[in-house]
Amino acid sequence: MRLGLAVVISLVFCSISQAQDVLNNVTFGFGAGFSVPTGPARNHVQTGFNFTANGGPRFNSRFSATLDFSLHYFNLKSTLKDPRTLADPSLGARMRLWTLTLNPNYKFIRREKFSSYVTGGYGLYSRRLLLTIGLIPADVSDPFWNVTVSGLPPTVTGRLSTYKGGYNVGGGVTFGARTKFFTEVRYHRMFTTAFPTEIFPLTFGIRW
Repeated sequence: MRLGLAVVISLVFCSISQAQDVLNNVTFGFGAGFSVPTGPARNHVQTGFNFTANGGPRFNSRFSATLDFSLHYFNLKSTLKDPRTLADPSLGARMRLWTLTLNPNYKFIRREKFSSYVTGGYGLYSRRLLLTIGLIPADVSDPFWNVTVSGLPPTVTGRLSTYKGGYNVGGGVTFGARTKFFTEVRYHRMFTTAFPTEIFPLTFGIRW
């Protein structure tokens, strides 16, 4: 009986030790924050919000690589006064952008409860224009979106959704020991037709 109990306790401690070893070799986290448009997008959408999640192997105390997913939503600006533009936020028009990128990460300052890091990567970007088409009161077109809405009932010429490559670069700081709180800013550039889609997300979150 005692021998069996000792074996069970040993197995439990071995499992805990192995789990800690696994956690020492991986990193993952999630966060949320604000996304600020820049470049041509600045004239078309308002400041929005974002959600992020990532995870991947930790190669040593300074270098890791993660698969990063981020989701961003923006209301369109009130632009019906300009016949070249597409919609008004009162009509429920929004832009949705998601990204899936592979990012190396390097900690250039590393302390017990504080670190700072840089990151950057390339991957797949998806931009979708979300319109309440039945409420758009006139024929409208915008080269930034590469979409035209015309006729009664309204019809769309062009694609409301587009998938393109893109890249991001950025950095941030973390606070804490094993569970870390982070603040991060990045620049994203999606290679959309005619004009690039560019944003600066500011994200706050938790990382292990």
